[in-house]
Amino acid sequence: MPDVSVIVPTHNRASMLREHLRALAAQTYPRGLTEWIVVCDGCTDDSASVARKAGVDTVIELDGQGPAAARNAGLAQATAALVCFLDDDIIPTPGWIQALLDDVRPGDRKILHIGYCPHASASIRSYLDRRNARWYESRIEQIRRNGYEPKWNDFFSGNFAANRHELLELGGFNPQFRINEDDEFGFRAFRSGWRIRFVPAARAEHYFHRDHRSYGRQAFMTGRFDALLVKLHPEAAPHVRIGIQRRIWKRPPGWIWRALALKSARSVDIVERLAGVGEKLRIWAPLAAIYPLIWDGNYWRGVAAADDEARRKCGVEAAA
Repeated sequence: MPDVSVIVPTHNRASMLREHLRALAAQTYPRGLTEWIVVCDGCTDDSASVARKAGVDTVIELDGQGPAAARNAGLAQATAALVCFLDDDIIPTPGWIQALLDDVRPGDRKILHIGYCPHASASIRSYLDRRNARWYESRIEQIRRNGYEPKWNDFFSGNFAANRHELLELGGFNPQFRINEDDEFGFRAFRSGWRIRFVPAARAEHYFHRDHRSYGRQAFMTGRFDALLVKLHPEAAPHVRIGIQRRIWKRPPGWIWRALALKSARSVDIVERLAGVGEKLRIWAPLAAIYPLIWDGNYWRGVAAADDEARRKCGVEAAA
């Protein structure tokens, strides 16, 4: 039986997966003591073939069920006591597995060992990339502070390890969540007595690039699934955008922008177009104000879409 199972969910990133698996093959921890599981979720490229040619022990093919379901499918097939999860666009350094194993201590119970995922310099090509990289590093800086106790919303599922049996007892990830499954999982885990331990030596570089349009789509989906999170776990509301109160002087402009965004998608589209122009011409200063508008406008449209969907569902059930 292997010492550790490595689970990699992937979606249509065959070329990145190839590099990812090369990095796994270069680990200092013996390959013979590890189990590789790749979950191809709705892949229409040759990801499954790439995985098999690279010697992956188990290749699972799903029909596009989302990252939560993909992780659960990998977890169900894993056999080692320790399971390590790594997203397909996160490339591990040679000591990644060893660092996570070294962090496991006798008597550990319900520990989420989360690794360090700095944005790879080669993937930082825009103002938005730099903004996202700074945001991640600010979160990590907080986690590194002496005396800081990580909270449930510090959890990141793209690079972590945990005891397989305990994860199965918790129920894995909630497949209802197509994005931000980390938050729902983290909230549920902490409520069940889990805690986070940060492992900076478990470094894996994040090859992450998102343009202004995909950033808006991410915000919309985050709004939709934050609404679901709050519906399932009302206690989480004060910790996500839906329930976080802005400073008093920021509230009126926020209300006005939210109202405009909800009234017409065109207002958000105009701001996204301005972001595209700013990125193309490399005019950075206005982008500092534009990207928060993109996020907030799309986020609240996502929340509203989730509310509308819930009302329609209630109407259908009532009619039945």
